[in-house]
Amino acid sequence: MAPARTPRSSIPWLTAAVIGLIAYGSLYPFNFKPDAQSDLLAALNQLSWARAGRGDRISNVLLYLPLGFCLYLWLNERLQRGLSVTLATLLGSLLSLGIEVAQVYVSSRVPSLTDLVLNAGGTLLGAVGGVAWTALSHLMHLPSRAEKQTRDPGAALLIGLWLAWRFAPFVPQFDLGKLKAALRPLFNPTFDFVSVLIFLTCWLVVNQAVAALVSRSRRLETLLLLMAAVLIGRLLVSSQTFVPAELLALLLLLPMVVLMHRMRPRPRRATLVLAVVALLIIEELAPFNFSHQVAQFDFWPFLALVESGWDLSAIDWVQLFGKLFLYGALLWVVREWGASADFAFGVMLTVATVVEVLQIWLPGEHASITDPLLALTVGLIFRSLYRHQRPRRLSGGAASDLSLR
Repeated sequence: MAPARTPRSSIPWLTAAVIGLIAYGSLYPFNFKPDAQSDLLAALNQLSWARAGRGDRISNVLLYLPLGFCLYLWLNERLQRGLSVTLATLLGSLLSLGIEVAQVYVSSRVPSLTDLVLNAGGTLLGAVGGVAWTALSHLMHLPSRAEKQTRDPGAALLIGLWLAWRFAPFVPQFDLGKLKAALRPLFNPTFDFVSVLIFLTCWLVVNQAVAALVSRSRRLETLLLLMAAVLIGRLLVSSQTFVPAELLALLLLLPMVVLMHRMRPRPRRATLVLAVVALLIIEELAPFNFSHQVAQFDFWPFLALVESGWDLSAIDWVQLFGKLFLYGALLWVVREWGASADFAFGVMLTVATVVEVLQIWLPGEHASITDPLLALTVGLIFRSLYRHQRPRRLSGGAASDLSLR
């Protein structure tokens, strides 16, 4: 079977972005020694087998994983699998050697051959991941020819809400401490089964939205770019870190996409609707410790913002865009199932209102009209986008799949 071909327009740029991120994270803050040796051989002799801490060792492996993955996908367009893995590992090792030599001239860094070995190992693991991605991609039998694609404006809005949620609070932070903080949760990862399912559902919805926007031949490439964008955002956006549950969900994502790809359209879309409804219920009502005592329902929307004197810093942007995405996802998957935009709007608004009202029996929760108003707002926006469009038919065609958070 011929190697899976990834369009040339994206993987080289993604590889370049990964190399830039590695160089930045390895050489920051760029305080080069004014009296450093200019002789390359002398610099090589300064490399030692100094051992870093456990966190730094894990970081060295993790930082080069995406490089090996991208290099393999790029090389596999032209070379056989074994040669692609070998060459990807070699190129990653040469980059690591160049970085370690450059660190000789940076006063705050410790060049180490141990780091070189760990970086090479990370590149190799990433290349093996690329092999697995390519093998699973073959199971979907996506065509390589171009095809005319009907653009779904609701899918574009949904992906925009997803990126806004993952990039909130939109404050970039470009320093070494931020990079290490983003990786720290992976040093001692813990996995919650429910959280993994929530993230998996979110990414499956995103995949389904991608399928409604791009041709089938570019579906996996676009999904890969969205995954890369979100993960890079975890490294560069203030207060954001990697979430072990999300990374595990991403490992399970492509096998789930392959499985759903082989399902018939109606049960596939119905499964996604049920998953999103369950996700909303879990997000709003877990751990379901209802009380007999009824709390007050607040009919004044955005009370915290009003009480702060309309100070926008009082807004929890992550929570806000998370709710907008979840409400939009429910409306969109119901319409994708074959319902009209008005019916999908009604289902979404009803679910949002019911779960909010149920919160008056949950100790510690604040039931408010705010969330139903957010659902109403996002519903009206989706309805305006679909005003002149008919709902998608449930017959035929291999629709694509993916999900949430």
